[in-house]
Amino acid sequence: MADIVSKLWTLIDLQIPLVTTDMETYLLKEGIFTQDDLNKFKEISKSIKRAYYALQRDPEDAIKTLKKALEELKTIQPKKPMPPEMKIRFEPS
Repeated sequence: MADIVSKLWTLIDLQIPLVTTDMETYLLKEGIFTQDDLNKFKEISKSIKRAYYALQRDPEDAIKTLKKALEELKTIQPKKPMPPEMKIRFEPS
């Protein structure tokens, strides 16, 4: 459980803000993602945060929320190729 908490915190604290900034400042303007993609990403981010805070109360529900968020995340696809320095942030690790 501690590993999941740690990974979720890394997402919330570091990766989500970085991706959000990239989308807002560059990727949206270049047409790589649409405003709808950005809005969907922000909603997914909220779901991940809710799951993080729900882990202690209801781990099963938190895992279901995370699975749903990941499935939604997979639906966001770039509309054209990304520069290599940005592409790495969007690849699964």
